Amino acid sequence: SLPPIEVNLVLGKEDLTIKISDRGGGVPLRKIERLFSYMYSTAPTPVMEDNSRNAPLAGFGYGLPISRLYAKYFQGDLKLYSTEGYGTDAVIYLKALSSESVERLPVFNKSVWKHYQTSTEADDWCVPSREPKNLAR
Repeated sequence: SLPPIEVNLVLGKEDLTIKISDRGGGVPLRKIERLFSYMYSTAPTPVMEDNSRNAPLAGFGYGLPISRLYAKYFQGDLKLYSTEGYGTDAVIYLKALSSESVERLPVFNKSVWKHYQTSTEADDWCVPSREPKNLAR
């Protein structure tokens, strides 16, 4: 049987933190940054069966890099903390207030930079709030 996975969700005044902990043996420190490289995976190579509608979800090396990219896109982050021989903690930080988690699109040239200088930004994924939502009610 597999060891349990523990998930903690904590809503602070500024951040929503999601911590996922496992006891699956951990990862050596030298490999942590490599886990965020596209096409690198520690999962077994996925097997694509002919005439199958089921596609494998792991093993392609996109999960962690894309997850961190989405978190950063909304002003958050994804960090990994691992103890080799024990387990790994994945911590996702997101902004608790929707007004602070607006998407930031990259600017690739100076001619469009002035369009990103304005401070009025719309919340496109939820109703804007000034206080964290009380989920205990």
